[in-house]
Amino acid sequence: MYENDFEQAIQHFEEALAIEPDNADVHYRCSITCARSNRLDRALAHARLATALAPLQEEYKLHFDRMQSKELTVMAKRLLEGDTAGSSVNKEGVVVPALRLLERAAQLDPLSVDSRVWLAIAYAELEQYELALNAVQEASALPQDDVIAKQLAELEQRIRKYMD
Repeated sequence: MYENDFEQAIQHFEEALAIEPDNADVHYRCSITCARSNRLDRALAHARLATALAPLQEEYKLHFDRMQSKELTVMAKRLLEGDTAGSSVNKEGVVVPALRLLERAAQLDPLSVDSRVWLAIAYAELEQYELALNAVQEASALPQDDVIAKQLAELEQRIRKYMD
């Protein structure tokens, strides 16, 4: 009915929620649609509500965990990409908090290739190359497309160069 028309689907979910604000299933489905349209804040809010309204629904909890993982990964990525000063003191002050966010993200969503890739990058920034390599290998073991598989292989090669 709303195939790939996420905006219209979100609008209809929100209309349904105006009528039934405590409907966990509608919050859950709205969250999925928001996530597909890259509206992470709204996806997270609806996932949180779905889980709060129906705490025994395991699929709602898993989805909420995935949304939290995405949020933590985005936060860590911003920290890592914003580190342009280059001094080792500043680097640790930025990379270590990003690393903690990414470790939690990987716990929340064990199937997240993205969190593991950024985890590898953070470990490499701290010159913890064995841990970086492990993170890349864990990401490589997860399902992904050919483009990501190639990027992971390149990242692994770069890390191995640093190890030598």
